Amino acid sequence: MDARGLDRLALGAGLLAWLAVGVPMALTQGSHDPPELVGPPWLWWTVFLAYGVVFLAAGRVWPDEPRTIELSSLALQVLLGLGAFALAPDWGFTSVLLVTSAATAAYVLPVRLSLGLVAAQTGWAAVVMAPRMPGGDVFTTAAVFGAFQLFAVIMVETSLRAARTAEALAVANAELEAAQALLAESSRWTERLRIARELHDLVGHQLTGLTLELEVAAHHAEGPAAEHVERARGTAKDLLSDVREAVGQLREPVADVAAELRRLSARVPKPVVHLSLPSDLTVADPEQAHTLVRCVQEVITNAVRHAAADNLWIDVSSGEDGVSVRARDDGKGGSDVLPGNGLAGMRERFEALGGRVAYVTGPGEGFQLSAVLPR
Repeated sequence: MDARGLDRLALGAGLLAWLAVGVPMALTQGSHDPPELVGPPWLWWTVFLAYGVVFLAAGRVWPDEPRTIELSSLALQVLLGLGAFALAPDWGFTSVLLVTSAATAAYVLPVRLSLGLVAAQTGWAAVVMAPRMPGGDVFTTAAVFGAFQLFAVIMVETSLRAARTAEALAVANAELEAAQALLAESSRWTERLRIARELHDLVGHQLTGLTLELEVAAHHAEGPAAEHVERARGTAKDLLSDVREAVGQLREPVADVAAELRRLSARVPKPVVHLSLPSDLTVADPEQAHTLVRCVQEVITNAVRHAAADNLWIDVSSGEDGVSVRARDDGKGGSDVLPGNGLAGMRERFEALGGRVAYVTGPGEGFQLSAVLPR
């Protein structure tokens, strides 16, 4: 399961945990022995319902929200959970809200801060319970609450790391396959070029010499022999023309760029890559084919690592002016692009071949790239 799938699972589990607190409270409100609350029941219910609203409004544990919003939402959720616990310290179910807040924090905060939150919530629970039970019971109960919170943080962090590792391995595997395909294509091209040179240097030169000798013989031959010499000279010319044509074809690389691009995009679990290719896509120059594949590879890698996108659209088109790549995702975007080694290397490759690369982004607008390789 990828990180986005874990987000949805966490949201569902959090809502179930929230209901597991509210439903028993509602059922016991009409009983002869309802839980003892600090303050009127409506106050607890207001805080409890507000907790659920904040959790729901955050939506899938805030995968695409700006950092300030997700931090503010988390802070409000934590405060409401602590408030609900303080209003019903004798109702053990309310400690579930502390566990839910700790699990949510593991999605938003670094591990150290999440553990700090666990310690703070556990300390708060101990302070609230201290006037209501003996010291030993306070310590034991608070330790149990803290252990559940710690377990939730560790499980969420472990799951997220496993999902990120799986995604990184999928991208690395796709990149390795693309590199292997390019290397194999380069090896085939080198062998074809070697054979073409051998044909040109050996067979071509020998046939050229033979044609010249038959040309001379045609001027000296008489009678029936002249007809046979002329026929042999024509055959030699045709054979020389065929060799030259074969050499020319061997020197034309046939890189299956389309297959490599499809293989590269199909192995990425998230975002979903929507690849559009012309049916007759061919790239004659091996260096251009390599640059094109690396461009698409870098776009996919950046989307996986930085965009937090669900979808990535890549459109490759071929025309008289050259081959162009247009890509966009539906990720979080940013206020500016700080090109790293990947984007800088892509631009250098394109410019070295006479091409160009441009990209734009904006907060909530995803990332867009346009690149062109001339013929």
